[in-house]
Amino acid sequence: MLPLNDLRWSELCTRNGDAAWVPRRLATLLERPDDLPAFQDLWPWLCSEGTAWSAAYAAVPYVVELAKRLPPDLRFEHIYFVGLVVMCSGSDALPSTEEEIAIKPYLLDSYRSALREIMPLLAETLICEHHLSDTRLILAAAAALKGHPKLGDVLNRLDCISGECPKCGECVFPEELQEVAG
Repeated sequence: MLPLNDLRWSELCTRNGDAAWVPRRLATLLERPDDLPAFQDLWPWLCSEGTAWSAAYAAVPYVVELAKRLPPDLRFEHIYFVGLVVMCSGSDALPSTEEEIAIKPYLLDSYRSALREIMPLLAETLICEHHLSDTRLILAAAAALKGHPKLGDVLNRLDCISGECPKCGECVFPEELQEVAG
C-alpha cells in the first residue's frame, strides 16, 4: 500500500484536484471503520460519474482493510466502491494515457492484491440480507471483480436502461426492468 505519509499522494488526482487530503481521511476511517457517513463522503471524490480517478487505485487497499474490520452486513458500501473502481476503469486498471485517471505503476501490485483480497469479503457480504437495489449493486461489483466490468456496468446502471420503440419512437422502460432495478 502507498503509505499514508507518502508525498506521492499529491501526484494523484481526485474529482476535485490533487489527492493530498485523502490520506488524512483514510487515517480517520482506519480509526473508525464503522463511520459510514465519512466513507460515503469520501468515495465519490475518488470514483464517480464513470471515472475512477488515480487516487482511487491508492485508496482501494485501504478500503479493503476497512471492509475487513467490519462485519459482513456493514461492508456493502466498501465492496461496491471497489467494484465501481473496476467498472469505471474498464478492467483491472489497464494503463491509461490520461494522467488524472491513470494508475501509477507503483500502485499496481497493491491494487491487484486488494482486488483478490476483497473476493472472500464479497462472498460473506453477498449472503447477508439486502434491499433489491443493494442486491443489484453488489452483483454489479461481483461481476466487475470477476473480470466482467461491462456486465458490472450494465447491472450498475440497470435503472437507466431504456430504449426507443422501433414502431412508435417512444422511450420504453420495460416493466420487468422497473421491477428489478429497485
